[in-house]
Amino acid sequence: MLSGLPRELEGFKSIFLIPLVTVAVIGIIMTLLGGPVSLVNKYMMDFLSNLQNSNPILLGIVIGCMSAFDMGGPVNKAAYVTGTLLLGQGNFYFMAGVSAACITPPLVIAIAVSIFPKKFTKNEKAAGLVNYILGCTHITEGAIPFAARSPFTVIPILMIASSISAVLTYIMKVQVPAPHGGFLILALVNKPFTWVACILIGSVIGALIYGITKKTE
Repeated sequence: MLSGLPRELEGFKSIFLIPLVTVAVIGIIMTLLGGPVSLVNKYMMDFLSNLQNSNPILLGIVIGCMSAFDMGGPVNKAAYVTGTLLLGQGNFYFMAGVSAACITPPLVIAIAVSIFPKKFTKNEKAAGLVNYILGCTHITEGAIPFAARSPFTVIPILMIASSISAVLTYIMKVQVPAPHGGFLILALVNKPFTWVACILIGSVIGALIYGITKKTE
């Protein structure tokens, strides 16, 4: 669009015109998509919130799958943002499941590396053990390198594990009033030991499935 400008204006184009046009285009796109995206987010929040009251098991499965599907990506963030918005409305049950589902994937990796060390390389073991810290502090992304190596095998396992953790959390009616922090916020959780147990059960089951099915490196 700006290729026809004289060479003398190349500096002006790169410093001023291109950023201006880019910002304008992005602004227009965001304006056009703002309404539909807002409606989708509201529908999702209402849908997930209603699930909690009608079917906590199904809610846990949905939240677990969403949280472990892309681990920090848009699907994961949709569940997390919904939980954060519901926190503002005084709903502490929903975030408990979301947090459990987000903490589980890195713990699955860390536990699998600990139980099945011979199935992982030296570098994988070092990276896997770090996931104990990442998982306990609610940093799901630590599992991404392992999922990226074998996404069609690892991601479904992580989704199963996260779903188990979330379902147990909802069944046990755990409440978590903070949107982040992992086990650092246990003092704020109404049933801290129960919540940790729910997460560990899902994580151990996922680790066993992962370790058993993984081929030796």
